[in-house]
Amino acid sequence: MSAPQAASTMIEGRVVHEVNNALKITFSAGPGDRLATGVQGAGNSLGAKAAILLGFKTGGAGKHRITYADGSVVWVESKDAAPTVLSRGDGTVLGTVQRADTSTAVGSTAGTLFHFVPDPEEARTPELFRLVLLDRMGVQVGRLDVVRKVGGWTSRRFVDDLHNEPFWWDQAGQPLPVPILGTRLWVKHPLDPVERDVLLGVCVDIGLGLRPYIAVMKEETGFRNSRLFARESRKPGLSRRP
Repeated sequence: MSAPQAASTMIEGRVVHEVNNALKITFSAGPGDRLATGVQGAGNSLGAKAAILLGFKTGGAGKHRITYADGSVVWVESKDAAPTVLSRGDGTVLGTVQRADTSTAVGSTAGTLFHFVPDPEEARTPELFRLVLLDRMGVQVGRLDVVRKVGGWTSRRFVDDLHNEPFWWDQAGQPLPVPILGTRLWVKHPLDPVERDVLLGVCVDIGLGLRPYIAVMKEETGFRNSRLFARESRKPGLSRRP
């Protein structure tokens, strides 16, 4: 299978439901190329961690941690009715994400980095939420798919952007008792470290924090109340990762 264009960036994040009831998202930049792992609520208070452990909270607001393969850390503070805060392991603030009917990532020193807007053709399907990434000037620079059902993993939406080259993440995953199965990111250019940290933070904010980034996402139960999915995940017959 042909590789994606060298000048572009493609990152896939797949969510799993751990035996301790926390959600985890694993990011890969290619086959066997694990980039980072995000863990739900790793920086939460003891009480909030207990709620996850007991299965009362599957995803939602909290302090989530991204750990890269080199050990570096980014924190994602998903908040209710407030901007998401992104920071490095040493406490340095990277930026914030302001959410409304569309959303904007703002760097602490660089100003606006990205806008997140609905795909003008079809922002929601049964299998995907489809977002378009714009730069600070409003020029399209990428796409972000939020995978809702297993069939979303095999969507070929990015083919035109990749000049009809097949891409490596066309393998379906498994159904899980969670509202979001993962994210699929494509950007036209190589990412600098700040852009990478912010965009992975956005994927964690959506996949683990269940924060809505466009209007149609606000209409979904999973983004309004993660406790519903916590109850569903405790029903008999719904398997977790061994």
